[in-house]
Amino acid sequence: MEKKDQKPKNSWLTHLRNTFLAGILTAVPLVATYFVLRFLFVSLDGIFQPLFKYFLGRTIPGAGLVALVILVYLLGLVAANLIGRSIIRWFDAGMSKAPVIKYIYTAARQVVDSLRRLQGVPFKKVVIVEFPKTGMYSLAFVTGKPVDFKGQKKMPLFIPHTPNPMTGFLVLLSTDDIIDTDLSIEDAMKMVLSGGLLSPEVIK
Repeated sequence: MEKKDQKPKNSWLTHLRNTFLAGILTAVPLVATYFVLRFLFVSLDGIFQPLFKYFLGRTIPGAGLVALVILVYLLGLVAANLIGRSIIRWFDAGMSKAPVIKYIYTAARQVVDSLRRLQGVPFKKVVIVEFPKTGMYSLAFVTGKPVDFKGQKKMPLFIPHTPNPMTGFLVLLSTDDIIDTDLSIEDAMKMVLSGGLLSPEVIK
């Protein structure tokens, strides 16, 4: 009787832990974005409001927000410019060598770069295959049309690594060895990036 009572308890605790961790992973980027934008808004507002007060004799509500939008837009122009990209590479090199800061900056940069590259990858759909051995299943992305290999049609698939989906395995499998899913590319990427913490309850 004790073993039967213990299983639901452990299952409940596992569900609570996984759900809590998934909530943290969802909240962290939102909270980080909020505090970064809030810091920039307060900083810019603190710079421009005294100037407006001095030259115009009064403050202008929303000046910090307007300045923030303009700053983000200018950063986008710099990033899209050849000289700007050189400056950003120089800045990245400096931040990557700074003590302590380099660990935080490099990790954040890798995540952003991975997401940016993935936006341009033309994945067709999400499937499941037995990999790396029988009885063990992995998410895979269909990357192209079937190819002829030794007289048989094989589907090119990309099996991403966790948590860095920019690396993985390229495999060629027959359609009989591929299990179709109803997962979207976005949901599959959430699973990969979170190590399975942001997973749907059922994969059809």
